[in-house]
Amino acid sequence: MSKKTSNLGTKPVIGLFFGMAAPIAVGMMVHGLYNVVDAIFVTRVIGVDAMGGISIVFPIQMFIFALATLVGSGMASIVARQLGAKQDDKANTTIDMAFRLGLSLAIVITVGIYLNINSLLHFLGVSDALWPYAYDYLMPLVLLSFPIVLVSSIPSDLLRAEGKAMLMMIGMVSSAVLNIILDAVFIFVLEMGVEGVAYATILSQIFAAMVMLYFILGGKTQLKLRPFAYKMDWPILKDITVLGIPILISHAGVSLFIGLTNYSVTQFSEVNSDLYVSAYGLIGRLMIFFILPAIAMTISFQTIAGYNYGAKHYDRVLETIKVGVTASLCYGLGVSAIMLFIPHQIIGIFTQDQALLATTAGIAFWSFLLFPLSNAHSVISSLFQALGKARQAIFLSSLRIYLLLIPALLILPKIYGIEGIWYSFPLADAIAFAVVVYFVFRERSNLIGLNLASKAHAQADQTNQTQKLA
Repeated sequence: MSKKTSNLGTKPVIGLFFGMAAPIAVGMMVHGLYNVVDAIFVTRVIGVDAMGGISIVFPIQMFIFALATLVGSGMASIVARQLGAKQDDKANTTIDMAFRLGLSLAIVITVGIYLNINSLLHFLGVSDALWPYAYDYLMPLVLLSFPIVLVSSIPSDLLRAEGKAMLMMIGMVSSAVLNIILDAVFIFVLEMGVEGVAYATILSQIFAAMVMLYFILGGKTQLKLRPFAYKMDWPILKDITVLGIPILISHAGVSLFIGLTNYSVTQFSEVNSDLYVSAYGLIGRLMIFFILPAIAMTISFQTIAGYNYGAKHYDRVLETIKVGVTASLCYGLGVSAIMLFIPHQIIGIFTQDQALLATTAGIAFWSFLLFPLSNAHSVISSLFQALGKARQAIFLSSLRIYLLLIPALLILPKIYGIEGIWYSFPLADAIAFAVVVYFVFRERSNLIGLNLASKAHAQADQTNQTQKLA
């Protein structure tokens, strides 16, 4: 086992947590800048309708990302525990099974969406004004980006399962810089509009995948990616899928909710629905950018907890919970402060259109009001995936979106009008956080019991060894 990987079970938890989360967060935020830059270029150069066009198809991109995280996160959860238990050969088999699953999904999803793209756009409620932008942006992504995303999740999550956060950061940062450069070239030089934005994204994703593969094939990792090198292992494939389902549910729920929100906005004839779609699209870009450090915390939290649970270091799992909860809440408070007190300054980076600016700021208040609780819920609920407890993980991943947000979205607008859409955000955040706190306290009691039993067993072994020596 490499020294870097074994550090997961030996280094102080707080330093390990931030040492892993910080470079991933930096990498992801730089990588996430391409979403922000896309929005700035599209809104300021091409127009508000163009922003609405790429925003209204964003749920499809989120769904593909959700499928990719099902494969990668499910694999990483298993691999982290296998590394903790020193089962390297089983871990390599798990990686191979994950690759096969990702490749199969890439083929099925790409063909399926390509053959039904017009029906899909109609289903999303794309207006005549937004249709050309939505179609031109989506088609290149379907044919090229989506297969890359589904397959490249394997090398990326292999690096994070081994705790090699710096290598992940290098891949993300370099591809993000390339994306920003290509955005400028395709929009300003080649004048390709939203189609150019799509091709900039595709080329940067290809580059990122190549960087990740370079690290793995170049011997920078303990484990290896050897496609089709192992005998088909259906139980492992099932485990990857089952443990990936919680994250799929969570991300697919975001996709569903964004799509349903956009559709709900279009049902209010008394407002400019295309304006609201564009405004909510900007909020979505900002939300994703601010969520990226939370995802980095989740990756760090899950990797450390999973490794130490596999190694039976239950005291370190308990310490990881404490650090993860505190860090996620503090970060969330910082984000809320920015978006509640200076929203116009932040949104003004994207647009100077006064109608769009005012509409976006109004939505931002409700979206970020209880962001600290939403952020903590996402990080803490990943504990159960890390411990291999799929049932609890699935429930907690489903809770905020499916059991709270979507019902609220269907009910509150009928009472409060279009404002009811935005009221659903803080309501769901508060209830979901209360529930996850209950679950994590219950699991904490279980871990305390396991820790005491483990210490008693170790003490008994030491006593036996002493008696034998005597």
